Amino acid sequence: MNILAIDVSVSGCAVCAWNTDNDATLIRRADTDRGQAEMLVPMIEDVIRESHLKMPELDCIGVTRGPGSFTGVRIGLATARSLGLALDIPVFGFSTLDVIARGQANEILFLIDTKRGDYYGQIGVGGIARIWSETEISSFDGDIVKDTLPDIFGLAQMTREIYQGQTGYDISLAPPPIYLREAEVSQSKKPSLYAIKF
Repeated sequence: MNILAIDVSVSGCAVCAWNTDNDATLIRRADTDRGQAEMLVPMIEDVIRESHLKMPELDCIGVTRGPGSFTGVRIGLATARSLGLALDIPVFGFSTLDVIARGQANEILFLIDTKRGDYYGQIGVGGIARIWSETEISSFDGDIVKDTLPDIFGLAQMTREIYQGQTGYDISLAPPPIYLREAEVSQSKKPSLYAIKF
């Protein structure tokens, strides 16, 4: 089977195409804080082409769904869902922290910097993800792993483990994002060109 894995949840973006029959794997990563929306689809197309595949040959897609960068999570999920719908294949979503924690000891605290003075974190695979303060982290009695990027091949492997031969894209099963806080938005200070005055 052919699996496509996508991650845009922490920093930059990563794509993996994996043929589980012959174990052929191709991975691409772009480390950037900007432009992921513009580079992700061309990166996917390049990986598929260089893997000597065609899009219709994909069997399923795995994608990280947060927590992480609000915009990155939305880009990754929107791309995965769109491809799943267009190709009529299942899309599976995974917690970013579970992907990072995969294969590690369950008592480790895994953290992703929120860039707001605190961290998204959870203890081990399947732990409860929440926001951790610097004070809580400094008093944590155990090993801590900070700001490790999700292993894109690990994500592909997790997708293989959950895939049971499902076919078709089911919109009711489309993976939702994991947001641990609301997005910070502000109203533009520029005057609207379309302001209506009464």
